[in-house]
Order: sequence, then structure tokens, then C-alpha cells
Amino acid sequence: MFVFRTVVWGAIFSFLALIAGPFIAVQFDGSFPDVALGIWRTLGAPLIVVGLALTLYCAWALFVPGKSRPAPYDAGGAFTIAGPYRFVRNPYMLGILLAAWGEVLVMSLVAMFVYAFLLTWVIHFWVVFYEEPSLQESFGPEYETYRRAVPRWFPKLRRYRG
Repeated sequence: MFVFRTVVWGAIFSFLALIAGPFIAVQFDGSFPDVALGIWRTLGAPLIVVGLALTLYCAWALFVPGKSRPAPYDAGGAFTIAGPYRFVRNPYMLGILLAAWGEVLVMSLVAMFVYAFLLTWVIHFWVVFYEEPSLQESFGPEYETYRRAVPRWFPKLRRYRG
């Protein structure tokens, strides 16, 4: 049940964050002035690719080994960490945000910037005020040790060994 529920919620969230949200934001673009990012636009596509690759790799790291379950709504027992979760606490969300900011650069629209800015803050507050307290409640000192050793958003070069 864990895999199915997590895949469904992950797919819904990814669709809303990277397709539906930008579609709605673009509808408001006429309300904002034009912006020219010039050479910066070329960074957008690689950022989207890296973000989506990270998101897919996170899904693989959670499901293929069958042990890593840092999802507060269905933690499923033991707290174990695999793949990119050894370097940063929220690599799935980080991947979504990288892809969203890549979309901002590619589209060069102020409305997309506003959308990505709001998405970033919503995700940050969800992680800080819901996900982390839920994981702390579920796993106690084990999660606290992980939380202190692994950064929330900016990956460390050394992996967490638990």
C-alpha cells in the first residue's frame, strides 16, 4: 500500500507543481511587464533536466530497495535512508524546485517567477511545519540524528552513514 499511495501522491504533486501550476501562472502573464533574461535562459533546460532526474532518482531510491521510507503519511516502520537522501533531507522536493526554477528561466515570464517563488515558500513551510515534525514524532532520536547531520535543502558532499 505504501508504494501505491506514495506513487499516486508523488505523481499528483509533480503534475500540479510542474504542469498545472505553470499553466495557470502563464494565464496571468499579461498582468506583468516583459522580462529579458538573455543568456540566463540557456540554463533553464539543464536545470529542468537535473530537477526531473533527481526527482525520478528519489522515487527509485525509495521504492527499489524497499527500505527507505521518509514519508510522514506512511513511514511504514524502520527509518532507513538511501540514494540522494544521504546527502540532503528533501531531494525529491529539491528536484521539483530545480525543475520549476528551470521553467522560469526557459519561459522568462514574471508570472512564472511569482509562481516559482510561491511554490518554493509553500514547499519550505510544508517541510518545516508538517513533514519534519511528523518524522520527528514517528522516529524520535533516529530522525533527530539524521536531521542534525544532513542539510534540508543544500546537499553536503559527504554522505550520511547513519
